Amino acid sequence: MRVGIVLNPSASAATFAENAALAEKHSLEAVWTANHVSSRDPFMCFTEAARITNKIRMGPVAISPFELHPLKMANLLLTLNEMSNGRTDIVIGGGGETMIAMNLKPTFESMHPKMVPAVRECIEFIKQASPDKLLNFEGDVYQVHGYQPKWATQEPPRLYVAASKKRMMRMSAEVADGVMMSDGTLPMVKDSMEILKAGLAATGRLVEDFRINNLYAWHVKKDKDEAVHEARRKLWVRGMLLPWYLEPFLSEADVQLVQDKMDSFMNAYFAESHEIEGVPERILDALVENVTLTGSVDELDTLIGHLKEFEAAGLNEISLRIYDDVPEAIRLIGEEVIPALR
Repeated sequence: MRVGIVLNPSASAATFAENAALAEKHSLEAVWTANHVSSRDPFMCFTEAARITNKIRMGPVAISPFELHPLKMANLLLTLNEMSNGRTDIVIGGGGETMIAMNLKPTFESMHPKMVPAVRECIEFIKQASPDKLLNFEGDVYQVHGYQPKWATQEPPRLYVAASKKRMMRMSAEVADGVMMSDGTLPMVKDSMEILKAGLAATGRLVEDFRINNLYAWHVKKDKDEAVHEARRKLWVRGMLLPWYLEPFLSEADVQLVQDKMDSFMNAYFAESHEIEGVPERILDALVENVTLTGSVDELDTLIGHLKEFEAAGLNEISLRIYDDVPEAIRLIGEEVIPALR
C-alpha cells in the first residue's frame, strides 16, 4: 500500500517544499494539501516543492468544479504538472466548506443537485485536454470552446474523485484514475470496495489499475495524551460527524447527542481546544478510536495493524492527514510505517 501525507495549506511555499523534500527522502508516494476557505491557494502551495523535488507526487484535495470552473482548473493543474515534470495529481469533489462559504449550498450534508454530473464532466474535460488537438467540449453542465494547451506536454496528471457514497463511487470507477475517500472507516471501505469492483467490472477495468485511496487522520506522538488531545481538537472535520458516518459504532442516542452538540465540536476546532463541551468522555474516546489513527509511538505496531486491515480491505493507497510536528511525523511514517507495509 502506497503511503502519502496531507498537509495544512497554512504553511508557506518554502515550508511546503521542505516538508515535501523530507517526505521524498523517506520514500513517501505523495504529498497533498487540503482546500480550505481562508487558506493559501492549494496549487500555489506546491510551486517551490515542484522545483526542488524529483520523484514525489503532489496535488490538492479536493477542488470542486462549482468553485473553480473546469477550464481554469485545467490551466492550474496542467501548469503545476509542467512545473513538477508530470508529478501532479488532483482530487475533484462536489465541494464542502468552500461551497457553503460561497453560498452554493446551505450545509455540509446538503448536496448540489448537479454534483455528480458536474464532477464527471470536469474529469472528462480535463482528460480530453490535449496539446495536439483543439477541444470543443459540450456537456450538460459545462461547455468549453477552443481549448488547446499546446504547452502541456508532460505525462497527464492523475485525476481522483472525492467520494464517500454510491453514486460518486460508481462514477469514479467509470471515468477517473482513482478515488479518495475521506475518513473512511474500515466498514465503509469494505462497502465501498463492493461498489468500486462492480463499477470497474462494468467498464472492463481492473481493480489493480485503479487507485483506491483514503484520507485518514494520523495523530501519533511520544506522549499519548498529546496525541489524543490533537485528535479531539480536529474531530469536527472527521467525516463531518454525520449520522450515517457514526451509526456503525455509536448508539442511536449517542449519534443524536453528537448532532445536538455539533456547535461544541466546531467551537473546539476553531479554538484549538481538546475540551468539547457537553460531550461525555466515552463518546469522545469512541470517536477518536473509530475515525482516527491515534496513539503513542509505543503503540505503533497496533496502528500499523489497522493500516494493514485497510490494505486487506482493498486500499492500495493511504493518505495520512498530519497536523502538528510535521517533520517528526514524516520521519516516523518513513522509518517505521512504510517498511512495515512493504
